[in-house]
Amino acid sequence: MSIKEFLDNYKNSFDKRSKAFIEECISYGMTEKEAKRYAKQKIFPGSIVDKIPTLDTSIYQTVTPQLKDRFLYAGSWKEIGETFLSIDAMIKLANKPKFKKWVKSMRENWEDSAPWIYLDKQLSVISVMSEDEGDYTLAVWNNPVEPEIWRYSGQSEQKFKDLLGWLNWLNGN
Repeated sequence: MSIKEFLDNYKNSFDKRSKAFIEECISYGMTEKEAKRYAKQKIFPGSIVDKIPTLDTSIYQTVTPQLKDRFLYAGSWKEIGETFLSIDAMIKLANKPKFKKWVKSMRENWEDSAPWIYLDKQLSVISVMSEDEGDYTLAVWNNPVEPEIWRYSGQSEQKFKDLLGWLNWLNGN
């Protein structure tokens, strides 16, 4: 499957994922009306992207075929608990003191994490689940063909071979 097909599947499964999210929120005591306020999807227009900013915002990586297709599909994408960042949002987040503190903490305390192993010029933040909780997805530029995707949520780390692998996982496969 192509990046576009994976993104189409993810977009088209929103209603199903939204219903599950609302049911979970209700089970924790939230009203249906409150839960529905958070169960929204907004996809912003895509564009041609040539370079991807790294955590060292003076250095960019050349866009790869998979990331090129992702940015052609959507500039940014916000829904339920995930935001796929636009290029501008990637730069903005990389410059935020709270995010820099997260990277520093990972670098100093989480052995074998992406920030522990790689330099800022080899890392790009591509999605955010929660800035408050420090839940991010990083592109790790350790492969000349496509970057690996490393996801951090709570105390868990997941690694994917590339963007296709991550999107396949997001689609429940």
